[in-house]
Amino acid sequence: MEKANSRMKQLKRQLEEAEEEATRANATRRKLQRELDDATEASEGLTREVNSLKNRLRRGGPVSSFSSSRSGRRNLNLDGASVEMSDDDADSRAGDFNETQTANAE
Repeated sequence: MEKANSRMKQLKRQLEEAEEEATRANATRRKLQRELDDATEASEGLTREVNSLKNRLRRGGPVSSFSSSRSGRRNLNLDGASVEMSDDDADSRAGDFNETQTANAE
């Protein structure tokens, strides 16, 4: 009887350890899935940006492009000039550039 109780306690410990390992594995899987989703979303956004720029080039319209780096900074290229700035500055200035181009076109 004592041997059976000892074996049962051992099996319970093993079950708890296996459950903890499964919980850790699931947490890691969820984290990796979120990272994959983020990377996929970023890739799709960049693909849309590339396609948009290609279409602008085909139409002969004004071209502004951003190349992002992992440091959170972008290189902004406007008709041959290149400027490095933060993502927030790049977004703001791109809007300013587009407004100026629209005003000049009118």
